[in-house]
Amino acid sequence: INTLTLVYCLCSLSTYFGMKADGTYVPGRCLCPETTKKIGGQLTDLKVYPTSATCSNITVIVTLKRNNSNVCLDPEAPLGKQLIRCWKRAQKLGRDVNVCLRRRRRRGGRRPRPQQKARRHTRRTSSSQSK
Repeated sequence: INTLTLVYCLCSLSTYFGMKADGTYVPGRCLCPETTKKIGGQLTDLKVYPTSATCSNITVIVTLKRNNSNVCLDPEAPLGKQLIRCWKRAQKLGRDVNVCLRRRRRRGGRRPRPQQKARRHTRRTSSSQSK
């Protein structure tokens, strides 16, 4: 049998049985079975894994500075979306992805609370007493 014929037969059979050439999704093979929406503290490392044949979710893993532990972020949470967007931009421009870990502060910093005016308790005299 010719090798070309054999390859054609194998491709036809895989199409007939509905197999994908790039692999099939196997549930439960993601790096992060549980994710968190918010995270506190400084971050030292960012790893983003796009969807693959083994996991249908984008995986976002950050390393905390305080205890050097890895935490999985929810890619649908605001922080997860922000880090993914920054990671894609850094990959496109060829920059270091750790730039994404610097949290930007609001312009002007924190504003002090406005001082409340001291209330003066003046004693009002009623009209009956003043007569």
